Amino acid sequence: MRKISIVTLISIFFAFTLVVINIAFVIEYKRQISDLQFFTFQRFMMAMKMMHHNETDQEAMLLKLGLRISDQEKSILIQEGKKLLEDPFSDMILYEKKLYFVPRKPPPPPPPMMSDSGFRPPPPFPMQKRFEPPVLENIEVFSLYRLWILGSVINVLLLLFFGIVLRKLLRLRNLKSAIHTFGDTKKFQPIGVESEDELGEIASEFNLAMQKIHLLKEARTLFLRNILHELKTPIMKGKILSNALENAKQQTQLERIFERLETLLGEMVKVEKLSSNEWVLEAKEYRVVDVLDHAMDLLLSDTKRIHILPQEMAPLVNVDFDLFATAIKNILDNALKHSTEAVEVDIGLDSMSICSFGERIPSERLDFSRAFNRAVEGSSSGLGLGLYIANAIVAKHGFELSYLHVEGQNHFTIHFTLKEVEKNSPR
Repeated sequence: MRKISIVTLISIFFAFTLVVINIAFVIEYKRQISDLQFFTFQRFMMAMKMMHHNETDQEAMLLKLGLRISDQEKSILIQEGKKLLEDPFSDMILYEKKLYFVPRKPPPPPPPMMSDSGFRPPPPFPMQKRFEPPVLENIEVFSLYRLWILGSVINVLLLLFFGIVLRKLLRLRNLKSAIHTFGDTKKFQPIGVESEDELGEIASEFNLAMQKIHLLKEARTLFLRNILHELKTPIMKGKILSNALENAKQQTQLERIFERLETLLGEMVKVEKLSSNEWVLEAKEYRVVDVLDHAMDLLLSDTKRIHILPQEMAPLVNVDFDLFATAIKNILDNALKHSTEAVEVDIGLDSMSICSFGERIPSERLDFSRAFNRAVEGSSSGLGLGLYIANAIVAKHGFELSYLHVEGQNHFTIHFTLKEVEKNSPR
């Protein structure tokens, strides 16, 4: 689903509402104009009937109906005016923003009927003069100012309400920017509370929550520094004392124990930085083979059992050299510990697989996104940090670490993103 901000959504809603309301007002305005024109036409017709039956005091009668006899030429009105309504005997024409009632020319009277003998009898009554209606003009002024005032008031209220809502939403956006800025800074800075409404309450609660998180973060950092310092001191003393031993075998065993403890402390530091998202990548373009060579140099165990399969191409990846080498080192170390046979490394164009013979990893330990995910910890099995750190580093680079057990072999594969992989010239 496409992401739409609240500001955009509210703006579209208000614009749509404003357009619909104004269209409704225009339709209502045209309807009222049409009704007024129809009522005016009815007044014209009524005036014609009254003038036909009453020839005295026609001006007063027309004035009561809001009409008068016009002095405009009928031909000009017919040629230049706009016909609005009509009936069989007259037309209502709009000319220069005024309404006129223009009677049509009456048809000629029918000729007298001839008798069978060819004699035309005289009319029984004397011929009366035919009534020719004049052109009438509407003098009543139409005013729809109430409708315009109502529309203007509604538009102003809508715009005012939209301005208030938009101001609140912009404050919400400022609050979001302040929260984002807090995530990028190491020092806690409270967000300014500008009002006492819901947004102000959210800012206040956020300040309280972030202050607690900041205090917990400082306490965790202080605790980690103290415990690392307290543990490194006896390790250094143990290394010095192990050199004083006369038994070479015991000296070698103690050195390996202290080296293991020192490595474990380093992994704990990496776990803390990765879990707190404080590790900043310094990514550059390197060959996977060079990163693998550096990872093998970091191994404390014997690397003679590691066999690198020949490759036709040398892929390039954009990684943090030391950090990504640590991830590969941890996967290799895990393979060497749990297998007595050779460990094969196969480098492809978009992936790198580390394969070793060994038992299938239990399903409860396949969640590499959690540290210390073993049910039982022991000296032979370790603390389960190696694969966790490797998975965290791989994910930090935007890659993916997968596991597959096929025909007695454990396959750990790092899948590079296609856009990060480039083809190099054949080796």
